[in-house]
Amino acid sequence: MKLTEQDFQNLWDTSMAWGSEWRAQDGRFDPPVSYEWKQAYWFELSYANLVMARTFLESKGEDYEVSSDEAGGWILLTNYEYKGALV
Repeated sequence: MKLTEQDFQNLWDTSMAWGSEWRAQDGRFDPPVSYEWKQAYWFELSYANLVMARTFLESKGEDYEVSSDEAGGWILLTNYEYKGALV
């Protein structure tokens, strides 16, 4: 499957910069996450969208980390920043 950056943008529900300020919410993510990543993408309703987003990142050679979020859905952490993402 070939996914474009535009496809990637349409997969996630929310994105924002990630970093050590998120330590205040330690325990919210299962399994625990690293705070060294640059960007967070949330997938609130669709696990299939998360799988496709992982496929996109893998095709670009990008590393990532995935965890469930007790607020709902899943979070994907990476250093990949979508050019149009809110930071």
